[in-house]
Amino acid sequence: MATYEPRDKYYRKARERGLPSRAAFKLEELIERAKIAPRGARIADLGCAPGGWLAILARAAGPAGRIVGVDLARCTNVPAGVIVITGDILDRATVERVIAGLGGAADLVTSDLAPKLTGIAMRDEARSHELLIAARQFARRVLRPGAAMIAKVFMGKEFSRIVAEFERDFESVAVTRTVATRPGSSELYIVAKRFRRRNEGR
Repeated sequence: MATYEPRDKYYRKARERGLPSRAAFKLEELIERAKIAPRGARIADLGCAPGGWLAILARAAGPAGRIVGVDLARCTNVPAGVIVITGDILDRATVERVIAGLGGAADLVTSDLAPKLTGIAMRDEARSHELLIAARQFARRVLRPGAAMIAKVFMGKEFSRIVAEFERDFESVAVTRTVATRPGSSELYIVAKRFRRRNEGR
């Protein structure tokens, strides 16, 4: 079984590139593989602190892009031109601020949302699922038809239902693991493409 080396090549690579964490390389791999962050894109990044994903998204979208991040924690590593909102994505007022910041329909929503773990498996899984539902509901409000979403997900009893929910909203849904993910982690990513806009509620 592979062991986790805290200062592995991704840690060192992040330090060399001035990125706040190895998480940036997970998103970099995903968007390069799926080709879903075009130049000039409008992108919302949910759970953006400490800012690694914002750096990757800002570089991909370029100066003509519009990137809005949101997190409960303050984000100090903010690329030039990126808007960051400190708030709870479960709060309606915060959602409205993010939508206003985007200034139009989004081309991509990314979600690295995760709860603070309590060690109680059922509680942690329920909270994780709640955040994922919130991210999907947000995406349904802001994505343009044909747009995409990337969302972190953990294997659990609701996993099949979560994937099925994404399949109702997107024409293409893949579940993948990144090479930068720590060995032994149960972390996976849903990469959903070609959003189908629907008029009904959730």
